[in-house]
Amino acid sequence: MNQKRSYKKPEISRVELDNTISLVMMTEIPPNPPPRPRGKGIDKKGLDEPHFQSPFGDKPFG
Repeated sequence: MNQKRSYKKPEISRVELDNTISLVMMTEIPPNPPPRPRGKGIDKKGLDEPHFQSPFGDKPFG
């Protein structure tokens, strides 16, 4: 029952890390972009966009 086991030499694998992502994450945060221009009031749409006119008027379902 006392069998001698043969020794298995462990395999060595080389690991290379890519540090480019972590270097980008450690750089300074760029400033926020300037706010977008807004129209005057809630009903103001973009310059190219006309107001939507409903073909049903005030009662779309009746």
